[in-house]
Amino acid sequence: MVDILLSTFNGQAYIPDLLQSLQSQTFTDWRLIVRDDGSTDETLSMLKHFRETHPKKIINLDEKIKNLGPMRSFEKLMEYSSAEYIMFCDQDDVWLPHKIEESLACIQQLEQKNPDKAALVFSDLEVVDEHLNTINSSFWSYSKVNPENVYNCYKLLINNPAPGCTFILNKKVKSLVLPFPEQARMHDWWIILKVAESGVIDYLKKPGLLYRQHKKNKVGAEAIKNTYLLSRMASFSLTIKRNKESYQMMKCLSNEYSLIKLFYYKLRISLAKLL
Repeated sequence: MVDILLSTFNGQAYIPDLLQSLQSQTFTDWRLIVRDDGSTDETLSMLKHFRETHPKKIINLDEKIKNLGPMRSFEKLMEYSSAEYIMFCDQDDVWLPHKIEESLACIQQLEQKNPDKAALVFSDLEVVDEHLNTINSSFWSYSKVNPENVYNCYKLLINNPAPGCTFILNKKVKSLVLPFPEQARMHDWWIILKVAESGVIDYLKKPGLLYRQHKKNKVGAEAIKNTYLLSRMASFSLTIKRNKESYQMMKCLSNEYSLIKLFYYKLRISLAKLL
């Protein structure tokens, strides 16, 4: 069994595409666990209709507290999950048909080699526009981010190649990452950092989903162009804020991490993106 965790918020424009893509999966032993974060559009009625037509496929967490934000919403979902494997799902994405099957095969191979470890597998993504037209066939290429960053926590703190919607993780990850600390910048970033420290990670070199880009993205793909450095200088205060947040998250991981090394890798990665 695979639990697919979905946090929704005013997603009526995208929910039908997502649900259809889940129904089209070649691996069918999954259930969708949904927590709505206070939608005011037709999202809830769409989910209700899906539950009526597929009662064994969806669990809706009905909570009085709303508007927790994505990180705390996914924390609630993760606490509820009881399956051997967990995947995260964004309301605006479209999963490719073999996503679960291929992710599951990869993580089970990883577990065979590391039976007592928390394990995580991620994949590339195909970057698309609001109408699902391809912008770039590879998120890693589009954003100039190296998937091998997951094997160096300093690089991972600076440049995360793995959005949570690409994850599959085993049950052992839960005790490693919960509860999410206040210093965590986002749930998926915190999770992959903790697994990179104490568990094992592998990745699929092919996309597992269509990564939709639109004006309401909380987190999205960023194309690296010649104006990259200028844009960072123009938003200097925001850059400083993000670096400070990364440092705080690093210290929450361990006091053994060095601020000097963090800046060293930050400089290297920033220069590499310009080349």
